[in-house]
Amino acid sequence: MIDQAESLRKMVTENKEPKNEGAGGLVKIFSVVSGKGGVGKTNVSVNLAISLAQMGKRVLLMDADIGMTNADIIMGINYEYDLFDYLEGRASLDEIIYEGPEGMKMISGGAGLLEIERLDEETQKAFIDELIELGGFDVMVIDNGAGISSETLSFITFAHEVILVTTPEPTAITDAYRVLKIISFYDLKPSVKLIVNKVSSNEAGNEAFGKLHATSKEFLTVGIENCGYIFDDARVGKAIMQQKPVVLAYPNSLSSGNIKDIAAKIVDENVFIRNVSTLKQLGNRFMKIFGT
Repeated sequence: MIDQAESLRKMVTENKEPKNEGAGGLVKIFSVVSGKGGVGKTNVSVNLAISLAQMGKRVLLMDADIGMTNADIIMGINYEYDLFDYLEGRASLDEIIYEGPEGMKMISGGAGLLEIERLDEETQKAFIDELIELGGFDVMVIDNGAGISSETLSFITFAHEVILVTTPEPTAITDAYRVLKIISFYDLKPSVKLIVNKVSSNEAGNEAFGKLHATSKEFLTVGIENCGYIFDDARVGKAIMQQKPVVLAYPNSLSSGNIKDIAAKIVDENVFIRNVSTLKQLGNRFMKIFGT
């Protein structure tokens, strides 16, 4: 992992800021990560993607939690094929991209994310070309596995923005700091957006953010942006049991309102335009991560 992270750091140094090449075909990529499981990262990813779609954005959600994909469960969608099936020739790219709520699209990385970097350049290029041809996306949300793996490091570098999800619990804060420490050490990103999930109050959210911000400011080089808090809401659990995203099952709930506020914040036009890339650049990012 260290060797890969060093190559990723070099990559980021060479091309830190994607260019904005006009209004057509712009894509912004968010990579959602967490220090540990159980903090609600996938639930945040799914509901955030749906909220963005409700705002009129054309959204692609990639479930990149290898071996533990469960974004489909939250939405009650059955993946017949995933990226691995595409790479093995059992399905076309169009067949592995599924229709989600509010017109968003979904793709399950599955074990294919373990295989893609082993492909020859021609096969990689075919995958990228097909993805770009299907295109039409404004936003890509990548739901990574919990903790830090080589795949997560890749997608941290691949994305324009990293969203770190934690809860106020001391163990979650500690593990979130470890993620920030790795991002800082390898200079993968200058800043990270933080969402504190399952808070009992604004004060609890402020306290959790304050701890990470103060410690990071003293010891790390990566900045932290307070992206917002999501209140601990029993309706989130009810929605999961119903296999429905909370923003659809309980649109007027407190947590749904929090998520919609965060979605509105991250697509603020001044921020959005500054960090977008074209679909062609999206393909280039895939090649830099997985290319030979």
